[in-house]
Amino acid sequence: MEWKSKIEDGCCADELEEMIINYIQAGFWSNNKILKECEQYIEDFYPDECNNVTKDDLLEIIEALCKEFQNTGNQENFLKLDLAFCSLRKHGIVALHYAGYTQSDGFSDCNEVAAWLDEKGEKVVGCCFYTEQDLEHILHKDSALFYFSFGNYFEKPTAEEVGQIIVNELKNAGLCVQWDGTAETKIAIKNFEWDKYYTDKE
Repeated sequence: MEWKSKIEDGCCADELEEMIINYIQAGFWSNNKILKECEQYIEDFYPDECNNVTKDDLLEIIEALCKEFQNTGNQENFLKLDLAFCSLRKHGIVALHYAGYTQSDGFSDCNEVAAWLDEKGEKVVGCCFYTEQDLEHILHKDSALFYFSFGNYFEKPTAEEVGQIIVNELKNAGLCVQWDGTAETKIAIKNFEWDKYYTDKE
């Protein structure tokens, strides 16, 4: 792409492109949020490039990649997943989309939400989430399985019981689920086609 010529470091250009495409296809962030992530990334890892690419350059890049890589359609698959997550919250399970980059990040995010809900007097028994990494495996077609981490906060219900609630709600939403029933194994949705895209309502 032409914009890459403005960046002297080829690795920086390639990494920026991959990062932007991942964010666009994930569909959770506005162009301005993606822009801020790109600026921070360049500042942290390629400070010598800060003067080579302007904010306007980056926005132009993001908008161009949006036209090429943004999902379209009615978001049917994502809406099924979101429906399941809304149902999980009624069971006292914190259910988060796109929670951090690693599993550790995801559990930290869920714990923060659980603590906040507990302060409000709401009963929280467990959590369920997928990370940026989990979603990237689907976007890059590295796996046919979309993995979800989960856990419990008290002795009862057990992690296995929380897992079964999650499986039931995913199935109720019309999703094909794989799980061996143990606390150590992640729950997975089989052959999930990611179709979310960002809307101004978010």
